[in-house]
Amino acid sequence: MDELEQLQLLARMIETSRETGKQLTIKQAQRKIHREYITAQLWNKHGLNPSGFILVSGFKGELEGDYETADPRYESVFNNFLKMDNKLTGEVGLKLREAMDKLGIDYRHSPTFPLDDLKNDADVA
Repeated sequence: MDELEQLQLLARMIETSRETGKQLTIKQAQRKIHREYITAQLWNKHGLNPSGFILVSGFKGELEGDYETADPRYESVFNNFLKMDNKLTGEVGLKLREAMDKLGIDYRHSPTFPLDDLKNDADVA
């Protein structure tokens, strides 16, 4: 997506939000578009929310009664990615990228937060 298309998408998001009585900044609109892009794929392809994605990917935390929970460390990193605060380049991030690849989730072409391919360890910051 080029810059003009991204600006048009942001303008539509801000206008739609304004029509429903909500005011979004440009940054909030960018985050909302990115979050919806990733979570829509999780839901539409696999019926998963972000926590479900963490669990299905094998990153399990403590048992709460009879229920397994998502590993809080992985959940935190993934939520930071959804908020555009993490590019998934650390140890946990790379595992999350691998898990998204296995599920066919396209995180490289997000309209507002595309991630570069990481070809080797030298690319990881």
